[in-house]
Amino acid sequence: MVSITQTYNRLTSNRLRVILQYLRGNLFQYGWLRALRDGRPIDANGQPLPWLTYPCFDFLRSLDLRDKSVFEWGCGHSTLFFAERAKRVVSIEAGREWFDYIKTKVSDNCELILSTVDEDVETEAIEHFAGGFDVILIDNHGNFRPACCRVALDRLNPGGIIILDNSDQCLRSAEVLRSGDLIQVDFTGFAPGAGYAQTTSIFFSRDYSFRPLDGFQPHRSVAQPNAPWPNA
Repeated sequence: MVSITQTYNRLTSNRLRVILQYLRGNLFQYGWLRALRDGRPIDANGQPLPWLTYPCFDFLRSLDLRDKSVFEWGCGHSTLFFAERAKRVVSIEAGREWFDYIKTKVSDNCELILSTVDEDVETEAIEHFAGGFDVILIDNHGNFRPACCRVALDRLNPGGIIILDNSDQCLRSAEVLRSGDLIQVDFTGFAPGAGYAQTTSIFFSRDYSFRPLDGFQPHRSVAQPNAPWPNA
């Protein structure tokens, strides 16, 4: 007969295992601790990540972007991430020191444009490029974002997506995109090296048409030890 003490010890052991598994997944397998240590958004292997929430990143990395064009308001490690996956990346940045740093890291399929801290200049920057973009990331000065969202609606290719970072703090911007008949999906969670939960939202066209990378979706999280269930 199992004693109360044995039962308690077993339950305590299981709970401790779950806690340790949780900490290992978030701190080490996702690379949160390394990102905190280095002060930049990277994964456990030191590879660049968009400074978006981990749930949003997990979704983006499951998409086949090889024939897609990306426009960013605000360059950074997201630029490096998309450059490895997309056909073309254009990024607008107003911080000269940060611009110079990222400029040394980008590949030939990237075009970085130095802007000024001015709403009209940043908003109109996308108008200098012919055609539209398949992915538009809005991650610049908060006060500029509603205007950028309005312009982004006109420059989004059919079937494309708009990514709004910090959407839980940019409610006017989110409403602008929803009013453009896009479907809002919120990805709430922690971001690399950040100590609090936040939200990155993706706004999908009604005719969303991205293919999943490798022919399946979703891809497993780096912290998921189990294979897909057979026949499920």
